[in-house]
Amino acid sequence: MTKMNRRKVLSGIGAVTGLTMFGPGVGSALAQNRIMQWGSSSLGSTGYQIITVLAAAASKHGAGRHASLSTAGGAENMALLGEGILDFGQSTTTDWYPARSGIGRYDGNPVDAVQVMSYMIWQCSPMVRADSDINTIEDLKGKRVMPAAAGGATNGLFQTYFKAAGLQDEVEWTYGSWGETYDALAAGAVDCIPSLLTSGDPSGVMQRLEASTDLRILPVSEDLIAKAKAQNPGVMASTVSPKTWAGLPGDTFMLSFGGVLATRPDISNEMVYNIVKAVYDNADDVKKRGGVRLKHIDLDFATRFLMPAYPVHAGAAQYFKEQGVWRDELKEHV
Repeated sequence: MTKMNRRKVLSGIGAVTGLTMFGPGVGSALAQNRIMQWGSSSLGSTGYQIITVLAAAASKHGAGRHASLSTAGGAENMALLGEGILDFGQSTTTDWYPARSGIGRYDGNPVDAVQVMSYMIWQCSPMVRADSDINTIEDLKGKRVMPAAAGGATNGLFQTYFKAAGLQDEVEWTYGSWGETYDALAAGAVDCIPSLLTSGDPSGVMQRLEASTDLRILPVSEDLIAKAKAQNPGVMASTVSPKTWAGLPGDTFMLSFGGVLATRPDISNEMVYNIVKAVYDNADDVKKRGGVRLKHIDLDFATRFLMPAYPVHAGAAQYFKEQGVWRDELKEHV
C-alpha cells in the first residue's frame, strides 16, 4: 500500500470535495463555488476551536462555504497556504517572519501570506515552580528549558527571546507535547516551561498543573522584548491581571504573541471582505459560540495585533477602513 503524507491527504480533501460536489470540467465555477479550506490546529486545541467557530460564522453569516481542517498548527498552516492547499489558516505572529522570509522550516520556499484580522493574544512567558531558586531569565543558564513541541510557535518565541538574552546556547533544550511539558515541570524533570494563557485566561492544561504545583512567572524585560522584536516583529508583550489569572501577585508583563488569521493574496477581495463582515457584524454570536477563546472578537481588537511589517489583505483593509479601526501604520496588500 502506498503511504500518503499529511500534505497529500489535506490536498486531497479539497480535490475530492470539489469533484464530489461539482463534477469535473466546471472550470472557473469551481474556483468561485468550492468550499474554502481553513487550517486550524491539533484536534481539540485552542486554535482548533477558534478556527472552527470562525469558519462556521463565515458560512452562517456570509456568502461562501467554509470548512475547518485539523492541522499541526500555525507553522504548518503557513506552509500549506504557500502550497495552495489551504485558503485560510490560524497563525501566531511569530510564524510570519520565517514564513515570509523563507528561512528555517520554509528554507527556500517563502510564503506569500497576508493578514486578515487579529482575534486573540497568547501569553507564553517563562514559568518555573514557585519553590525554584530561579528568579530571573539569567538564572536559567545551564538549566533545563522545555518550550513544548520543537516545531511549535512557542518554541520559536522562546528561542528568539533567549537569543536576545544571550542564552540560546546556554540552556538545555528539551521538547514534547503541552501535556508532556507540564507533566515534566510537575515532576521536577525540567526547570522552566512556558505559561499558556489565552487573552489572559489560563488554559485547561495550566489549570490542571496549578491543582498540584505552585507556579511563578519570571520577570520579562522590556529591553529584551525590544531586542527580540528586532529579530522577529511578531514577538509581543502584554499585561495580565489577577482578575483573569488569580495565580498572579499583581498585574504582570508577559512574553506574548498574537493570533492572526492568514490567507493568500489571490483570494478575492469580495471573499475576504464578506468573511470579515460576517464575523464582526455578528460578533455577539461568535463570542457566544467561542467563549473565552474568542472574547476579543470586537472591532477594537480586530486590527490591534496586526503587524505593520506585513501586508493586510485588501478586502479586510476595506472593511476596517469603513468601520474606522484601520491603523495608519498598517499596509494594505496591492
